[in-house]
Amino acid sequence: MTREIHNKDQELEQRVRRIMLLRVFFLTGFVGLLLTFQERLGITAPIEPLCMAIGAGFFMSLVYAVLFRFLTLTENASLQVSGDLLLVGGILFTTGGIDSPISFLFLFVIIASSVMLPRAAAYLAASGAIIIYGVLVDLEYFGIITPVYLFPESKVSFESGYVFYVIFLNIVSYYTVAYLSSFLSHRLRMVKEELVRASVNLEEQRAFNRNIVQNMGNGLITTNPGGMITLINPAARTLTGYSIEESLEKPIERLIPLAELKNLFSEDNKRILPKQIEGEYQRKDGKVIFIRIKISRLADLDVPGYILVFEDLTEVKEMQEKVSRTEQLAAVGRFSAGLAHEIRNPLTSLSGSIQVLAKGLKLGDSYKKLMQIVIKETDRLNAILSDFLNYSQPKKNNNTIIDLTQLIQDVIILLKNKEDINSKRPIVFKGTTDHLILNGDEEQIKQVVWNLCINALEAMSQGTLTLKLKEVFSFRSGEFQANHRGMVLEVQDEGCGIALDQINNIYDPFYSSKKNGIGLGLATVYQIVNRNGGIMDVKSTVGKGTLFTVFLPDQDNVKSIPVSSH
Repeated sequence: MTREIHNKDQELEQRVRRIMLLRVFFLTGFVGLLLTFQERLGITAPIEPLCMAIGAGFFMSLVYAVLFRFLTLTENASLQVSGDLLLVGGILFTTGGIDSPISFLFLFVIIASSVMLPRAAAYLAASGAIIIYGVLVDLEYFGIITPVYLFPESKVSFESGYVFYVIFLNIVSYYTVAYLSSFLSHRLRMVKEELVRASVNLEEQRAFNRNIVQNMGNGLITTNPGGMITLINPAARTLTGYSIEESLEKPIERLIPLAELKNLFSEDNKRILPKQIEGEYQRKDGKVIFIRIKISRLADLDVPGYILVFEDLTEVKEMQEKVSRTEQLAAVGRFSAGLAHEIRNPLTSLSGSIQVLAKGLKLGDSYKKLMQIVIKETDRLNAILSDFLNYSQPKKNNNTIIDLTQLIQDVIILLKNKEDINSKRPIVFKGTTDHLILNGDEEQIKQVVWNLCINALEAMSQGTLTLKLKEVFSFRSGEFQANHRGMVLEVQDEGCGIALDQINNIYDPFYSSKKNGIGLGLATVYQIVNRNGGIMDVKSTVGKGTLFTVFLPDQDNVKSIPVSSH
């Protein structure tokens, strides 16, 4: 609204200035014509009165210019119209009064008023012209004034009807011109105002569209028909890692090297649009993301080209994988429940029967050894079944106050005395002097520590297993952010490491790279940590070892307190 008022003021100011210049040009031209054609027109009367009137017009123009700074535009324009009416009246008086052939000058004043002022001002100017013209006629009729006859006197009698015809004709012409000029000026103003509003709306719409493009969350790139980039928004620059200088006027396949996208912009390919492309894309910084690109033609036919809108679906793919893993776990849970019912009872009976037979029968050493193998394998099957049940049917959390430091130390003692673990491989625990206290499920946390350590020891043929425990009050890993107290457990081995193509599958159930592995150890750890609101991170180098970092949040934000060593 303020902008429209400002535009109107500027336009009115330009009109007033133009009228002032036209007045000066008219007076100057009038004087020039008068001096040039003085003899040709048969002018015998003195021209000094007319020159005085014209001089008054120049003086009035100077006054208008001075008052331009002190009066409003409307006041200045009204003053100019009033002055011009008096000026034309003076020119008529000095050129013959009713006999003057230039009474049409009032029409220019009326037109000027319609240009500078509202529509009603034109009718007021016409009325003023009629009043001034009538006053001149009346004064001349009653002999009060005698006009200066610049041109030869026509000797027209006031008693004749011609005089009244002239007066009536002038009145009609003044009001007719007032109507036409005011109507046209009014229409012209309305059209200009509509154009200004349309221009303002168009500019605002363009600014709004630019703001949308610059702030939209999805990446947006436009190209010409040859695939050269013409525009790239900030989201696209963030997703690709390329700056605007590195992107503009470059081929789209250089920025996003997808084979399907390159084929789309090949010359011999018929483009069927809109089209959608999905695939893995390596950013400038080396990070691999999964993107989806929607390609369509630009609607503006004057600027042919294509528009590409793309988004990062990496989190969506990860979520889909999590959903798939969850569905897989649900299927395993249903399967394991039936498996426990069908296998565990016969397995227990089989184990008990063999143990009774081993004690009651007198067998040779070779048969006794076979019996021991059967009992051992039966116990092993029972352990596998227990792991199965723990993973597929997790128990409800039984949170208690846990001395986490002592729990880890107890696990280390059990590991060093485990028969199938080489006790010569050193296990080092690095913790604080004070025992760290955590609120959580003791059995589940012990399972986490045990499984990670077993996994690490089985991966090492030599070297040291190192455990570290520390208290934190915030933790961040990738997209995960925790702003509360918890414990960070690090389990680092010096084993064979995990290959890059396998590291994304280590938490999948039944996935194992070991010869006799079941694939439930890390899957169980991941499930327990995730169910308790924590997170696991793994870093591995083939041939050097693996580091597991586990964040375990305190369920009730219990602070660390000193506890005496056992």
